[in-house]
Amino acid sequence: MSGRQSSDTESGMTGGLALKDIYRMLKREIETGPIQQIEPDTFQKIAAALGSLKGQGYDGIEAKVRDRLTDLLATSARLLIEARLYKLHSGEAIDYSKLTDEEKYALDGMSESAARIDEIVSATLKGRVKVLESISLRVRSKQVLVRFLKPIESFVGVDMNKYGPFQQEDVASLPLENARSIVESGVAVHVHAQP
Repeated sequence: MSGRQSSDTESGMTGGLALKDIYRMLKREIETGPIQQIEPDTFQKIAAALGSLKGQGYDGIEAKVRDRLTDLLATSARLLIEARLYKLHSGEAIDYSKLTDEEKYALDGMSESAARIDEIVSATLKGRVKVLESISLRVRSKQVLVRFLKPIESFVGVDMNKYGPFQQEDVASLPLENARSIVESGVAVHVHAQP
């Protein structure tokens, strides 16, 4: 190994981000109640560090060190993300200024989910059948994008339209219920459209 690569890998540092730094953030997050301030680009730096590590071509023991370091970074990052998202989901007041953009994205999704649940509960308890019918119609007519991992024969969707056949890597818009079942079977994956 060259001198620079060797010192980076041995210290657990890649792309300016050290494993010990992620560990410190994780420890502080777990030991304190409110969500802690972190750099706005923390998750991007972690992703860059992991990408850099995975892209390094080593052999033998050096490859094992790289793989172990990658596992440690990934596990620490996952725990940090989960600890912070748990605090967001706990219902306690959150200092929005301490959130990264990725966490704001997750919080927006949680708020949308909570609003939908409230809409269903409210419509049910107030006897608003038309609102519930409207919700049902939206779900039945919702289309989602999927990318096929395996070929699949044509089929009739829940909307009674014919879909397919599809080949590996084809992308299609399918009814939500059909897409869910195909994704769960491992034949396709969701394609998340950018807002």
